[in-house]
Amino acid sequence: MKMQLEDIANYFPTGIASGDAFINRFEERERLKRAILARQHTLLMAPRRYGKTSLLIRVAEEIGYPFCAMDLLPIHNEKSVTDIFVDTVGRLVMELLPPAQKAKETLLKIFKSMSPELTLSTMGQKLSLRMPDAPNNIANLFLHLDEVAVAFDKKAIVFIDEMQQIGFLETGRSIEALIRHAVERSKNITYCFSGSSRHLLKNMFGDSTRPLYRLCSMMEIGRISRDHYRPHLKNLSKERWGVAMSDELFDKLMQITEEHPFYINALCQNLWLEEHAPTIERIEIVWDRYVKDNRGIIVDEVLGLTLNQKNVLASLAHAPIKEVYSGKTMVSLKLTPASVHRVIDSLLERDLIYSDQNEAYTLLDPAIRYYFLNHSRLRL
Repeated sequence: MKMQLEDIANYFPTGIASGDAFINRFEERERLKRAILARQHTLLMAPRRYGKTSLLIRVAEEIGYPFCAMDLLPIHNEKSVTDIFVDTVGRLVMELLPPAQKAKETLLKIFKSMSPELTLSTMGQKLSLRMPDAPNNIANLFLHLDEVAVAFDKKAIVFIDEMQQIGFLETGRSIEALIRHAVERSKNITYCFSGSSRHLLKNMFGDSTRPLYRLCSMMEIGRISRDHYRPHLKNLSKERWGVAMSDELFDKLMQITEEHPFYINALCQNLWLEEHAPTIERIEIVWDRYVKDNRGIIVDEVLGLTLNQKNVLASLAHAPIKEVYSGKTMVSLKLTPASVHRVIDSLLERDLIYSDQNEAYTLLDPAIRYYFLNHSRLRL
């Protein structure tokens, strides 16, 4: 049966990947699965848009554990953090709750200090809470969640994304300490943390002066091997156009996206909308159009950079640099060693560059690289 246009986004999601759109990650799935079953709290380390949330959801579904996912990107003060925690925990506890009326009475008793109330919304029943103005309310919320799981002999997963945002708050360190207090005492809840800034997360969980120091095991997530994409894309090409994608076309697609999971799906989504199977030239045209269409997002990534930072990014767009502090590199960049050091640190902190397997610094985002190489005449 020929693939329909309305199915394309399901096969090439630029958000959560599920079902047949979830590819490989066999090793990561097994590692995370074992960690969760052993109640080993985990920090997922990966650049943005590498599929951390998709991985966790897939593992939770395979294990059969209820889970909740919290996104802390919009937080701006302690109350906004608490609101997200309360709302999400209020939904998760309902998944842990048996249908018996006595179970509801037990639940209300556990959360007695938080004025619990069972409410019905468009998303189903949830536990509404009014947090007391107490310094340990966040810790108590998660401790009560674990108490519910223990009471009903259930296991669950709490996934907190964009954890690095807590570090920007005035009360960030105290919130980190409260989270640690609850996580260390958890019996039936396993916690997974992640975020979009690996540099800040490494500081948050790896700095001995921070409350979350060594709270979790760290799990690095890399790019998916092209060998796993090859049969997948060949099959989907056959479903769409009746012909399997050639190795030449596949290699071009991998080369232009640099095997970045998000951009593979973004480019394929646009290619599969075409009436005819792509050619090398057509892949290049569609990619160029995609980058131009998303110029605003790319510009936002680099708009606040200094001229020195843009200069280094432009150099890395042409080729990775291994000996970044060598005399030759200094002359090429027209920067002092101290300036290069500051620039490299700032770009690493922003997750715009990384050190590859050859210990060379290179751009992380293939769209930014392409933009610098082909549209740099447009002012940022």
